[in-house]
Amino acid sequence: MEITTRYQLSNSASDVMIHFFNKFSNLNNSPLPVSIRIGKKFLDSANICYNTFKEIFITTFQNIEYTLYYRPVIQAIKSLLVIDDVNQNFAVCYEEKWKMRNGIKHRIFEEQYNCNWWKREESKLLAGHRLLSIILYSNATTLDHMGKSSGHPLFLSLGNIPNCQRNKPESKALVAYLPIIKAKDSKTKNSENFRRLQRNVFQRCLTILLKLILEEPELHFLVCHEVITFVPRISVILADMAEADKLTNVYQPSSSKKPCASCLVSKDDLNNMGLIKISSRTPYNMRKVIENDEAHDNSIHSEPNVFWKLRYKIIINL
Repeated sequence: MEITTRYQLSNSASDVMIHFFNKFSNLNNSPLPVSIRIGKKFLDSANICYNTFKEIFITTFQNIEYTLYYRPVIQAIKSLLVIDDVNQNFAVCYEEKWKMRNGIKHRIFEEQYNCNWWKREESKLLAGHRLLSIILYSNATTLDHMGKSSGHPLFLSLGNIPNCQRNKPESKALVAYLPIIKAKDSKTKNSENFRRLQRNVFQRCLTILLKLILEEPELHFLVCHEVITFVPRISVILADMAEADKLTNVYQPSSSKKPCASCLVSKDDLNNMGLIKISSRTPYNMRKVIENDEAHDNSIHSEPNVFWKLRYKIIINL
């Protein structure tokens, strides 16, 4: 199943591989299913710990019910930690890294846990607590490869994992399929009420998914044969510009004077490398522009987004 998903093989190609293995393996009982379709049905029906997804009703629109298909963030994290390579290479605390070059000592920022952000956040924790860095991936382009056609997938990884490990497919856990609200006619699709509904549904789903992090709990995980207490922090959100704008309720790039989800640079200056002072889209700044009735001038919708409830800064990589 893993090879089929990783290399995006068709069912027919996978069936040929199964037939080849069964023919030349000389085993009395093959460990493989008769076909890849049967194997997928088995995985879908199997009640495997940490892989059980839930459904929650979100809304009804034009006689169609929309649901959020998800698993709790803590289960997604556990599904990563049961992987031996992830668990054994897991960074528990801040590590300052230096390297000598031409006789001069240089500071190395190779991993998240080598950076000042990690050191600062870790210093705010109670004694004995460790930082759990959560990375979110929003990437609708992978939707069809996952066998779904009407959802928006959201993935999770951890900044405690080294880059070389985190770039492997098994180091990314599927958290949810966010529903995509669709209109049956162009008039409805282009109406402000419909677009507001889309934004509200999107933010509601994120609130459900991130509830655990918003409550700032103490999480206990078995790492390197030791039970450790972690406090979760969202460190990075990986998304293209259009999806980053959805996350932060910023106007979509096609209709935005200031399309960046992280700052307030004009679209005409996005390629201007000479800019010196750049204002950030912090929750405080965005609340102020909305209160001052300046939301339109700053290309942001007046509704709050879920990330306003987080006390710490999030970096969105475009």
